[in-house]
Amino acid sequence: MNLQFYETIQDKSKKYLTYLIDQILPKFTIGEFKYFLEDLTNNTTKTSKGTKGQKTKSTEEFIKIGDDGGKFAELSKLDESQRKILFQIFISREVNDKMAVKWRFYQYIKYHLGLNIKTVKVNRASKHFVDFIIETDEKEIIFVSCHDILELNRFKEVLNQTAEFAKKQNLSPNRIIFSACKSFRNIPIEESFKIGNTEITPELWIEWIEENLPYDREDLLIVNNSELKLAGFNFTSTEDLLNYIYHSSNGGQISIFKQSDFFTEASDNEAEIELVWKGIMIK
Repeated sequence: MNLQFYETIQDKSKKYLTYLIDQILPKFTIGEFKYFLEDLTNNTTKTSKGTKGQKTKSTEEFIKIGDDGGKFAELSKLDESQRKILFQIFISREVNDKMAVKWRFYQYIKYHLGLNIKTVKVNRASKHFVDFIIETDEKEIIFVSCHDILELNRFKEVLNQTAEFAKKQNLSPNRIIFSACKSFRNIPIEESFKIGNTEITPELWIEWIEENLPYDREDLLIVNNSELKLAGFNFTSTEDLLNYIYHSSNGGQISIFKQSDFFTEASDNEAEIELVWKGIMIK
């Protein structure tokens, strides 16, 4: 697994790392990437200086994101530290702090089939508990709170703060999603919580990596006759891969092939192509 950790890759040149991060899917739009870099800067500042004595705004600063027409961000002008953190968050997934979980969640919902998203608003406040407000085509309001490791006291605190926030903003969420890298087993996800006059059962979305995947993160995944070419490191489960292909293709007869070690090995030998999935997607 040559792309498992940043420190273990031999080639850390700008050319190679830029090539890898350009394969991250879904691609960031210019506006999305602007907010990601702002979040990265704020996160670095908090890590280096700590939070003692810092003043934070009490109001939540929600800005609509992902509505800038699909103009993709230019990644070739990033500095070394920016290339490194993009690799660690989206390729090796070795960084699992709140910011990493937050932006992996955002990338995931862009092709998640269970959400018919109308708008997404991201919280730009320096200290907050609701990271996204999602509105669906069905006019549902979803609050999302992201965490590295979700523990019980934090879970209860966020629920109470969310109820106060909803009341102040005159919002009535239909769902609350807790997205986390890991959580403790004592999170009472079966219990409902009252926000305003509505009883809501919080949802816990935990990041996970499917065991015995039919491809590795170093593999190139090829759909049909090169209809799509995808880097294996973008998907941690077969379901995620199929959801992305469903979202990005015309459907119908689908065959997925892999070319092993495409992103880590250079060889003069003819590459072996192996079928990993075949089926029909009805759209």
